[in-house]
Amino acid sequence: MGPKIQAAIDFITKSKDPKNVWAAIGDLKDADKIFNNEEGTIIKEDVSGNVVWREREEDPSPKPVKLTKDPPKYG
Repeated sequence: MGPKIQAAIDFITKSKDPKNVWAAIGDLKDADKIFNNEEGTIIKEDVSGNVVWREREEDPSPKPVKLTKDPPKYG
């Protein structure tokens, strides 16, 4: 995953307008969820609080995603 993230960061930082460019990493079958900020990894130059972590859901039923600044805790 590291090389993908570094490539996304390089894409943004080398852009002519990095404030308005972003990159997404995820499975193409989840594209609609990635664009709705429900799945995948979004890389942007400016993220409030630096990083936003999604809590991992064990139940696959659709529920609102709770966003937190704390890293996820997996057992």
